[in-house]
Amino acid sequence: MKLNIAQIREIEKLLDQGMAPDAIADSIARMADLDALDREAVRTAAVDIQRRRAS
Repeated sequence: MKLNIAQIREIEKLLDQGMAPDAIADSIARMADLDALDREAVRTAAVDIQRRRAS
C-alpha cells in the first residue's frame, strides 16, 4: 500500500497529538477497514516519520 500525501499528513497530525504508531495504525485500520498488510504499512510510515523527527 502506497500512502498518499493526505494519509501521511493525517499520520503526522496524530503523532503531533501524542499517539503511538501502533495506536495510529489500529485507528486508521479500523476506520478504513484495512487488512493486516495495509495496517502494517501505516504503522511503518508512522514509525519512519517519528524517527525522522527525532533525528
